[in-house]
Amino acid sequence: MDAEKLAAEAAARGDKAGEAYWLGVLKCVNEAPPLSPEQVGRLQVLIWAEPELHTTAA
Repeated sequence: MDAEKLAAEAAARGDKAGEAYWLGVLKCVNEAPPLSPEQVGRLQVLIWAEPELHTTAA
């Protein structure tokens, strides 16, 4: 996901709130310190290597 791209798409639609939201996300990401190797390892277990189609029971 690219916050800058999403902000530009929102601006093109005239969605000022969406644009402001994504620009805020981009600002937070740019100001955040880099992740430590421990943090990266913890996050990797939360990311699916191969996305699977998940269905819910009706």
